[in-house]
Amino acid sequence: MSAAAERTAREPNRHSRSGADPFRDSEAASAHALREENLHLRSGADPFADSQPHDGEALNSPFRAARDELRLQGPVVTFPDGAKVVLSNEGGRPIHRGTVAVRGPCAPSREELMGLGLTEAQARALEFVLAWFGSPFDSVASEAPSGGELRWGAWPLSGPTLISALAHWKQREPDAFDARLGRLGLEATPEQPPEPASLRLPGFRSAAPVEGRNALALLAEDARLLAALARAGRERGAQLAQLETVVTHVLRPALASCTQDATADSAFASARALALLFHSELRFGRRGVTRLVTLARERPEPPGPGERLAEDLRATGRSREASEVWRILTSPELADPA
Repeated sequence: MSAAAERTAREPNRHSRSGADPFRDSEAASAHALREENLHLRSGADPFADSQPHDGEALNSPFRAARDELRLQGPVVTFPDGAKVVLSNEGGRPIHRGTVAVRGPCAPSREELMGLGLTEAQARALEFVLAWFGSPFDSVASEAPSGGELRWGAWPLSGPTLISALAHWKQREPDAFDARLGRLGLEATPEQPPEPASLRLPGFRSAAPVEGRNALALLAEDARLLAALARAGRERGAQLAQLETVVTHVLRPALASCTQDATADSAFASARALALLFHSELRFGRRGVTRLVTLARERPEPPGPGERLAEDLRATGRSREASEVWRILTSPELADPA
């Protein structure tokens, strides 16, 4: 290769002035790499093996009795009413890939999405992004993108937002929550400022309750409890709680970043532009939203921020995400109503 050609190959994309990947969160990647591995992955244990009673858990505990009613046969968890959840094994962890799509007879309608405070364009955009790039409502995983943390639902949610969704559901439908999760020992408490929403598992591993992320870690390790969380995602109230949490804790802050000046505000008015914004949040978090909004402010004339975002992604080796952006840009599902 000639010196000139070599310089050209090394030249950064013109939209990324530093040549660095604008979508990479180095601090988060380092934190994920340092997180402790899942118990099953460390020990090499079968994630579908029948767990033994934990120290400190009373033999006559009603929570243990309720969990024992969930029959575990290989990857299949059968509930007392005959319902089944079939798990998979991903890197030594039990997961459920999901059975309830975002669009379909078992999912909330667009009108229900708008009932959460979204405009028609925002509801269309969210529905599109979740249907094409999200997960089923009843999916449960603890895979690499979240650093091994438990993830649940259509967005999917993890950590504090997952806890908030469970607390929203408990507040919205306490009887349904207790029937699916409460009877197994899960306690979810809604946010009471300044205290955030909380989750705990009393009497599961020890006399002291296990709370917050530690409770989620135990859910990720126990095939029965994980299956119960997956089945909870089939409940309409739990689905709406997932969506309400996404709207409140994820989308509202992203939308607020577009209203700081008239250029960005007008650039994200259509369902297609909003889908680009929501997709950036889903795939890259706040860093992706900031990049997209910056592109809209820098040059509102064609090519638009979506096309330039796709080029940025392609130039930094993110071909899959670039193709997802082009899907948003070209899909007739996001065309403005006639």
